[in-house]
Amino acid sequence: MVRKDKTDRAIFRRLECLKYSGHWEDYANNDYVNDVLSHSSKNKTGKSGYPDGIYINEVKKLLIILEVKPDSSKHISKDGKSEPEKYAVDGIKHYLSFFLKENIKSSTNQDYFKAWKISGIAVSGDLDDQYNHRISTFAIINQKIVDQNINSLLDETDYLNFFETVNEEEIVTKISSSSKKINNLLRNVDSQKRPVLLSALMICLFEKDNVPNDFRNNYASFSPVTISTNIPSTLRQILSNEGVPQDKIAILERELTPLLGDIDLSQTDILKDILHELRDNVIPLFKNKSNYDIIGKFYEEFLRYAGVANVKKGIVLTPKHITGLFTELIPIKTDDVFLDPACGTGAFLIAGMNKLIDTIQASSMPDKENLIQKIKTTKLIGFEKNPTMYSLAISNMLFRGDGKSQIFYSDFFGKETDNELKALAEKGIKPTIGFINPPYGGKDNKDNPTKKEIQFLTRMLDHVSRYGVIIAPLSMYFKDDNIRNAILKKHTLKYVINMPKDLFQPNAASNTAIAVFETNTPHGNKGVVFFDLNDDGLVLSKSKGRTDVYNKWNRIKADLLEKIQNPDKYQDGLTLVKTKINDNDEWLIQAHAVTDYSHLSENDFTRAIKDYLIFNAKKEMNLLEKDVDEIALLEIIADYYSESANSSQKSEAE
Repeated sequence: MVRKDKTDRAIFRRLECLKYSGHWEDYANNDYVNDVLSHSSKNKTGKSGYPDGIYINEVKKLLIILEVKPDSSKHISKDGKSEPEKYAVDGIKHYLSFFLKENIKSSTNQDYFKAWKISGIAVSGDLDDQYNHRISTFAIINQKIVDQNINSLLDETDYLNFFETVNEEEIVTKISSSSKKINNLLRNVDSQKRPVLLSALMICLFEKDNVPNDFRNNYASFSPVTISTNIPSTLRQILSNEGVPQDKIAILERELTPLLGDIDLSQTDILKDILHELRDNVIPLFKNKSNYDIIGKFYEEFLRYAGVANVKKGIVLTPKHITGLFTELIPIKTDDVFLDPACGTGAFLIAGMNKLIDTIQASSMPDKENLIQKIKTTKLIGFEKNPTMYSLAISNMLFRGDGKSQIFYSDFFGKETDNELKALAEKGIKPTIGFINPPYGGKDNKDNPTKKEIQFLTRMLDHVSRYGVIIAPLSMYFKDDNIRNAILKKHTLKYVINMPKDLFQPNAASNTAIAVFETNTPHGNKGVVFFDLNDDGLVLSKSKGRTDVYNKWNRIKADLLEKIQNPDKYQDGLTLVKTKINDNDEWLIQAHAVTDYSHLSENDFTRAIKDYLIFNAKKEMNLLEKDVDEIALLEIIADYYSESANSSQKSEAE
C-alpha cells in the first residue's frame, strides 16, 4: 500500500505543475473558511475538521477542497456519502456540505460565500500508475453538490469554467423562457419594433443604489393608460440623469411613441405583465459578472420567437467566447481605451470592461474602486447607427453599472463621429484598442451602401494607437488588394486565425477569420502567424445555440494562445504557419500552408469534384454571396446542369 503522505506530496507536486495564480496549501489562510470548517469533523463531533488540501483565490472567489486516499479501493463507499473517514468521495462531499447555505450557521459567513465558486476533488491511489488511481470532481451548483464527471486534475481556469458554463446555461434558459412569454404578449406588435419597447421598459426599471425609482416602485398599482403615459417621461428622466444627451434621448422617444399608442398596450395589462417579467426574471441576470451579452441574446431570441427566420435582418451576435478571446490576443494595460466602431448591443465593450476590471482587481494598485468606475465612464467608446441597436446598447451598459455615456448614435464614417472623437481627445480620452465585428456583405455602392468590412478595418486601425482586432468573412482577406497593401504600409499584421465554419450557427453560415494588428508600425519585412482553428469545442443544440457543454473551450484557447505566441516551436505547415507576406498576398493560411495528402481517399476526391461543380454553378449564376437555402440551391444547380447538358446535346446534333 502507498503511504498517504507520499500520495499527498505527489498530488501537490502535480497540482503545482498546473496553472494556478496562487499555491495549494494543507491549511486555509482565510478566517471565513476556517470558521466554516471549525465544526466539520468527519466523526460528526462538531469539532474542527480539515481536508487534505485547500486552494483559495479571494479575487476570483474560488475555493477548491482536496481529499486524498492512498488506496484506489478507498475511493467511494457503496452509497457514496456515509463513510467520510474511510473514502475520498464521501470525505469531499462531507466537507463541501458545510459550505451549503443551509449548513452555514453564521449570516456573516452566508453573505461572504454567496458569490463564491466552490469545488471539491477526491483522489485515491497512485497518480503515477494510470491503472491504479481514481479522481472525482464535484462543485456546489445552485446549493447542491453536483458530480462534474471530470476524472483528471485541471488548471484553475477550468474549475472556474464549471460555474461560467452553469451561469451561461441558466441565462440562456431564462432568456429563452422570458422571450417566448413577452413575444406572446406582443404578438400584435411589429416584430422588428418589439426590441425598442423591450429596451425602453428595461430602462424604466433601472434603479441605482439609494436612488428610488418611483415608476418601478409604483407601476403595479397604475392603470394601463398611466403606465403608457409615464414611460416616455421616465425614460427621459433616467437617461438624462445618466448623462445621455437630449438629442439621443429624442431619437429613442421617436422610435417608442408610435408603439405606445397601440390600443392593446394602452388599454390592457400587457405592459404591466412585461414589466413584471423583466423585473423578476431578466434584470436579476445582470448581477452575474460575465461577458455574456444578455441584451443581445434577448434580441436574438426575440426575433426567433417572433418568426423572423433570417436573423441577419437584425443582428448576429458575436459569441461570448470570441469577445473574451479578443481581450487575450493582445497585451492589455490598465490605461487602455476600447473602441468598437459598430458596437451593436455592446458585447465587445463589455468584454473589454470586464478584462480591465479583472486586471485592476488582481493588481496591487491603490484606490481600485475609483479606477474601476473610471473604466466604466472613460475607457469605452462605441458607435452605432441603428436606433434599435443603440437603444439596446444603452440599456445593456446601464445595467452593467455604466459604460453607456460614450456610446454614440452615429455612423462611424460620418462627420459627427469625427467631431465626437475630437471632443473626447480634447478631454484626454483617445482610443488605444479597437475591436470590431463589422456588418457583413457591404458593397459601398448605390444598391448596397453599407461599407465593406475592409473599410471598417482601415478606419478603425487609423483611430487606435496600439492594437486592432477584427473578425470578418474570409473574402476580406483576399479581396481589395490596394486597400490591404495600404494597411500594411501603416500597420503590422500579427496573426490571422481561421475560425470554425459553424461559429455563428444557427443564425448564419459565414466562414470567418480573426486578424490582429499592431497599429502605427509599418509591417515591413515581419512574419505573420497563420492558424487554423477548426474546432472550438462548442456544441450546437436546438434550443440553446452553441454552448461549451463539455468545458473544452478554455483548453482549446490556451493551446491556441500558446502556439501563436511561440510559432517557431509549433509550426507544422498545415494548421500553423509563420511566413513573410508581400503586396497582394492573401491573408489566409490556405494560401501559405502545404497541402496534406496523407488522408486523401477516393471519397475525398469525389467530394471535391462535387464541391467544385457546386462552386462553379454558383459562380456562373452569381450566387456566391447570396443567401439561398440548401433545398432551393440543389434545385437551382440541378436545373443549371440539366440545361447545360441539353445545350451540349443540341450543339452535338447540329
